[in-house]
Amino acid sequence: MPSLTADLRDALRDRFRAAFGERLHRLILYGSHARGDATEESDVDVLVVLNGETDRSDTEQAHEVVHDLREEYGEHVSPLVTSRERFDTYNQPLYRNVREEGKLLVPRDAPEASLALRHHAYPPDISPRGMKQATEDALNRAQNNLDAAHRDFEAGDYNRAISGSYYAMLYAARAALNEAGEAPKSHEGVQHQLRETYVENGPLDAYYHSLLSQAEGDRLDADYELSPSFTAEKAEQWLHRAEDFVDTIEAILLDSSS
Repeated sequence: MPSLTADLRDALRDRFRAAFGERLHRLILYGSHARGDATEESDVDVLVVLNGETDRSDTEQAHEVVHDLREEYGEHVSPLVTSRERFDTYNQPLYRNVREEGKLLVPRDAPEASLALRHHAYPPDISPRGMKQATEDALNRAQNNLDAAHRDFEAGDYNRAISGSYYAMLYAARAALNEAGEAPKSHEGVQHQLRETYVENGPLDAYYHSLLSQAEGDRLDADYELSPSFTAEKAEQWLHRAEDFVDTIEAILLDSSS
Protein backbone atom coordinates (compact mmCIF):
# COMPACT_ATOMS: atom_id res chain seq x y z
CA MET A 1 0.00 0.00 0.00
CA PRO A 2 1.71 3.25 -1.09
CA SER A 3 1.97 6.16 1.31
CA LEU A 4 3.10 9.73 0.88
CA THR A 5 6.76 10.33 1.55
CA ALA A 6 7.76 12.96 4.09
CA ASP A 7 9.49 14.84 1.27
CA LEU A 8 6.27 15.09 -0.74
CA ARG A 9 4.28 16.17 2.31
CA ASP A 10 6.82 18.92 2.99
CA ALA A 11 6.82 19.93 -0.67
CA LEU A 12 3.02 20.21 -0.67
CA ARG A 13 3.17 22.47 2.37
CA ASP A 14 5.99 24.63 1.04
CA ARG A 15 4.69 25.04 -2.52
CA PHE A 16 1.13 25.89 -1.57
CA ARG A 17 2.33 28.33 1.08
CA ALA A 18 4.58 29.97 -1.49
CA ALA A 19 1.74 30.14 -4.02
CA PHE A 20 -0.96 31.53 -1.73
CA GLY A 21 0.85 33.06 1.23
CA GLU A 22 -1.37 34.26 4.06
CA ARG A 23 -4.48 33.33 2.08
CA LEU A 24 -3.80 29.62 2.70
CA HIS A 25 -6.06 28.80 5.64
CA ARG A 26 -5.90 25.00 5.44
CA LEU A 27 -4.26 22.38 3.23
CA ILE A 28 -5.93 19.03 3.83
CA LEU A 29 -5.01 15.60 2.48
CA TYR A 30 -8.15 13.54 1.90
CA GLY A 31 -9.32 10.49 -0.05
CA SER A 32 -7.50 7.18 -0.26
CA HIS A 33 -4.10 8.50 0.86
CA ALA A 34 -5.68 9.95 4.01
CA ARG A 35 -7.67 6.76 4.70
CA GLY A 36 -4.68 4.51 4.11
CA ASP A 37 -6.20 2.48 1.26
CA ALA A 38 -4.41 4.08 -1.71
CA THR A 39 -3.19 2.00 -4.64
CA GLU A 40 -0.48 2.72 -7.18
CA GLU A 41 -3.13 4.37 -9.39
CA SER A 42 -4.59 6.61 -6.67
CA ASP A 43 -4.41 10.38 -6.98
CA VAL A 44 -3.15 12.44 -4.07
CA ASP A 45 -6.26 14.49 -3.23
CA VAL A 46 -5.77 17.81 -1.44
CA LEU A 47 -8.32 20.44 -0.44
CA VAL A 48 -6.92 23.97 -0.64
CA VAL A 49 -8.92 26.23 1.69
CA LEU A 50 -8.28 29.94 1.10
CA ASN A 51 -9.20 33.06 3.02
CA GLY A 52 -11.38 35.43 1.02
CA GLU A 53 -13.25 34.80 -2.19
CA THR A 54 -11.85 32.34 -4.74
CA ASP A 55 -12.01 32.35 -8.52
CA ARG A 56 -10.73 30.45 -11.54
CA SER A 57 -7.27 32.00 -11.24
CA ASP A 58 -6.82 30.33 -7.83
CA THR A 59 -7.65 26.93 -9.32
CA GLU A 60 -5.23 27.57 -12.19
CA GLN A 61 -2.50 28.51 -9.73
CA ALA A 62 -3.11 25.35 -7.71
CA HIS A 63 -2.79 23.27 -10.87
CA GLU A 64 0.50 24.98 -11.70
CA VAL A 65 1.79 23.96 -8.28
CA VAL A 66 0.84 20.31 -8.70
CA HIS A 67 2.19 20.20 -12.26
CA ASP A 68 5.64 21.03 -10.93
CA LEU A 69 5.27 18.47 -8.13
CA ARG A 70 4.27 15.79 -10.63
CA GLU A 71 7.42 16.46 -12.63
CA GLU A 72 9.59 16.17 -9.52
CA TYR A 73 7.92 13.39 -7.54
CA GLY A 74 6.00 11.39 -10.14
CA GLU A 75 2.77 11.63 -8.12
CA HIS A 76 -0.51 12.86 -9.58
CA VAL A 77 -1.75 15.45 -7.08
CA SER A 78 -5.38 16.50 -7.57
CA PRO A 79 -6.17 19.86 -5.91
CA LEU A 80 -9.62 21.21 -5.11
CA VAL A 81 -9.77 24.90 -4.22
CA THR A 82 -12.48 26.39 -2.02
CA SER A 83 -12.99 29.37 0.22
CA ARG A 84 -12.89 29.18 4.00
CA GLU A 85 -16.45 30.51 4.15
CA ARG A 86 -17.77 27.83 1.79
CA PHE A 87 -15.93 25.02 3.56
CA ASP A 88 -17.37 26.17 6.89
CA THR A 89 -20.97 26.78 5.76
CA TYR A 90 -21.83 24.56 2.76
CA ASN A 91 -23.01 21.22 4.12
CA GLN A 92 -22.20 18.83 1.28
CA PRO A 93 -20.94 15.21 1.32
CA LEU A 94 -17.44 16.01 0.04
CA TYR A 95 -16.73 18.48 2.83
CA ARG A 96 -18.15 16.13 5.45
CA ASN A 97 -15.89 13.35 4.19
CA VAL A 98 -12.86 15.65 4.25
CA ARG A 99 -13.63 16.59 7.85
CA GLU A 100 -14.11 12.95 8.84
CA GLU A 101 -11.03 11.45 7.20
CA GLY A 102 -8.76 14.36 6.27
CA LYS A 103 -5.20 14.89 7.48
CA LEU A 104 -4.04 18.48 8.02
CA LEU A 105 -0.91 19.43 6.12
CA VAL A 106 -1.30 23.15 6.89
CA PRO A 107 -1.16 24.09 9.69
CA ARG A 108 1.34 21.45 10.68
CA ASP A 109 1.32 19.75 14.08
CA ALA A 110 -1.80 21.62 15.16
CA PRO A 111 -3.94 19.33 17.35
CA GLU A 112 -6.50 22.05 18.09
CA ALA A 113 -7.00 22.71 14.37
CA SER A 114 -7.34 18.96 13.74
CA LEU A 115 -9.95 18.71 16.48
CA ALA A 116 -11.86 21.67 15.05
CA LEU A 117 -11.77 20.03 11.62
CA ARG A 118 -13.42 16.88 12.98
CA HIS A 119 -16.02 18.49 15.22
CA HIS A 120 -17.34 21.25 13.01
CA ALA A 121 -21.10 21.90 13.12
CA TYR A 122 -22.59 23.24 9.91
CA PRO A 123 -25.17 26.02 10.23
CA PRO A 124 -28.72 25.43 8.96
CA ASP A 125 -28.89 26.01 5.21
CA ILE A 126 -32.42 25.23 4.08
CA SER A 127 -33.76 25.85 0.59
CA PRO A 128 -37.15 27.48 -0.08
CA ARG A 129 -38.59 23.98 -0.62
CA GLY A 130 -37.51 22.86 2.85
CA MET A 131 -34.50 20.74 1.86
CA LYS A 132 -30.81 21.25 2.56
CA GLN A 133 -29.35 23.58 -0.04
CA ALA A 134 -26.77 20.98 -1.10
CA THR A 135 -29.64 18.54 -1.68
CA GLU A 136 -31.33 21.06 -3.99
CA ASP A 137 -28.03 21.60 -5.78
CA ALA A 138 -27.64 17.86 -6.35
CA LEU A 139 -31.19 17.67 -7.73
CA ASN A 140 -30.35 20.55 -10.08
CA ARG A 141 -27.30 18.65 -11.30
CA ALA A 142 -29.50 15.61 -11.87
CA GLN A 143 -31.84 17.70 -14.02
CA ASN A 144 -28.93 19.29 -15.89
CA ASN A 145 -27.58 15.83 -16.73
CA LEU A 146 -31.03 14.78 -17.92
CA ASP A 147 -31.29 17.85 -20.15
CA ALA A 148 -27.85 17.16 -21.59
CA ALA A 149 -28.75 13.50 -22.17
CA HIS A 150 -31.82 14.59 -24.15
CA ARG A 151 -29.65 16.87 -26.30
CA ASP A 152 -27.17 14.05 -26.90
CA PHE A 153 -30.03 11.74 -27.87
CA GLU A 154 -31.38 14.27 -30.37
CA ALA A 155 -27.86 14.63 -31.80
CA GLY A 156 -27.64 10.85 -32.28
CA ASP A 157 -24.93 10.30 -29.64
CA TYR A 158 -26.62 7.41 -27.86
CA ASN A 159 -23.61 6.42 -25.76
CA ARG A 160 -23.43 9.90 -24.22
CA ALA A 161 -27.20 9.92 -23.73
CA ILE A 162 -26.95 6.72 -21.70
CA SER A 163 -24.01 8.04 -19.70
CA GLY A 164 -25.89 11.26 -18.95
CA SER A 165 -28.98 9.32 -17.91
CA TYR A 166 -26.92 7.38 -15.39
CA TYR A 167 -25.35 10.52 -13.93
CA ALA A 168 -28.79 12.10 -13.60
CA MET A 169 -29.80 9.10 -11.49
CA LEU A 170 -26.55 9.21 -9.53
CA TYR A 171 -26.99 12.86 -8.57
CA ALA A 172 -30.60 12.24 -7.58
CA ALA A 173 -29.45 9.38 -5.36
CA ARG A 174 -26.73 11.59 -3.86
CA ALA A 175 -29.37 14.25 -3.20
CA ALA A 176 -31.46 11.76 -1.25
CA LEU A 177 -28.47 10.54 0.73
CA ASN A 178 -27.27 14.05 1.49
CA GLU A 179 -30.70 14.87 2.89
CA ALA A 180 -30.38 11.82 5.15
CA GLY A 181 -26.93 12.96 6.33
CA GLU A 182 -25.04 10.26 4.44
CA ALA A 183 -21.90 10.86 2.39
CA PRO A 184 -20.90 7.77 0.37
CA LYS A 185 -17.44 7.90 -1.17
CA SER A 186 -17.98 5.87 -4.36
CA HIS A 187 -20.58 4.83 -6.94
CA GLU A 188 -20.82 1.46 -5.20
CA GLY A 189 -21.20 3.24 -1.87
CA VAL A 190 -24.12 5.27 -3.23
CA GLN A 191 -25.92 2.10 -4.27
CA HIS A 192 -25.27 0.38 -0.95
CA GLN A 193 -26.33 3.38 1.12
CA LEU A 194 -29.41 4.03 -1.02
CA ARG A 195 -30.61 0.48 -0.42
CA GLU A 196 -29.89 0.67 3.31
CA THR A 197 -31.37 4.14 3.90
CA TYR A 198 -34.27 4.39 1.48
CA VAL A 199 -35.21 0.83 0.46
CA GLU A 200 -34.72 -1.26 3.60
CA ASN A 201 -35.64 1.56 5.98
CA GLY A 202 -37.60 3.98 3.83
CA PRO A 203 -40.12 4.65 1.08
CA LEU A 204 -38.15 3.78 -2.07
CA ASP A 205 -39.17 0.67 -4.01
CA ALA A 206 -36.34 -1.83 -4.55
CA TYR A 207 -36.94 -1.48 -8.29
CA TYR A 208 -35.19 1.89 -8.26
CA HIS A 209 -32.13 0.56 -6.49
CA SER A 210 -31.90 -2.20 -9.09
CA LEU A 211 -32.32 0.40 -11.83
CA LEU A 212 -29.35 2.43 -10.59
CA SER A 213 -27.16 -0.67 -10.52
CA GLN A 214 -28.18 -1.66 -14.06
CA ALA A 215 -27.61 1.88 -15.29
CA GLU A 216 -24.05 1.90 -13.99
CA GLY A 217 -23.25 -1.23 -15.99
CA ASP A 218 -24.48 0.32 -19.23
CA ARG A 219 -22.79 3.62 -18.34
CA LEU A 220 -19.41 1.89 -18.10
CA ASP A 221 -19.91 0.35 -21.54
CA ALA A 222 -21.13 3.67 -22.93
CA ASP A 223 -18.15 5.58 -21.54
CA TYR A 224 -15.37 3.17 -22.45
CA GLU A 225 -16.41 1.57 -25.73
CA LEU A 226 -14.37 3.22 -28.49
CA SER A 227 -17.12 2.86 -31.07
CA PRO A 228 -20.88 3.55 -30.72
CA SER A 229 -22.42 0.50 -29.08
CA PHE A 230 -26.01 1.40 -28.14
CA THR A 231 -29.15 1.79 -30.22
CA ALA A 232 -31.59 4.69 -30.19
CA GLU A 233 -34.17 2.41 -28.57
CA LYS A 234 -31.84 1.54 -25.70
CA ALA A 235 -30.86 5.16 -25.14
CA GLU A 236 -34.49 6.28 -25.16
CA GLN A 237 -35.33 3.55 -22.65
CA TRP A 238 -32.67 4.84 -20.26
CA LEU A 239 -33.84 8.43 -20.69
CA HIS A 240 -37.35 7.45 -19.60
CA ARG A 241 -36.01 5.39 -16.71
CA ALA A 242 -33.80 8.26 -15.55
CA GLU A 243 -36.69 10.72 -15.69
CA ASP A 244 -38.79 8.36 -13.58
CA PHE A 245 -35.92 7.83 -11.12
CA VAL A 246 -35.25 11.55 -10.66
CA ASP A 247 -38.96 12.38 -10.35
CA THR A 248 -39.47 9.63 -7.77
CA ILE A 249 -36.53 10.74 -5.63
CA GLU A 250 -37.61 14.38 -5.80
CA ALA A 251 -41.16 13.46 -4.79
CA ILE A 252 -39.88 11.51 -1.77
CA LEU A 253 -37.70 14.43 -0.69
CA LEU A 254 -40.48 16.97 -1.11
CA ASP A 255 -42.87 14.77 0.84
CA SER A 256 -40.42 14.37 3.72
CA SER A 257 -39.67 18.11 3.85
CA SER A 258 -43.31 19.22 3.90
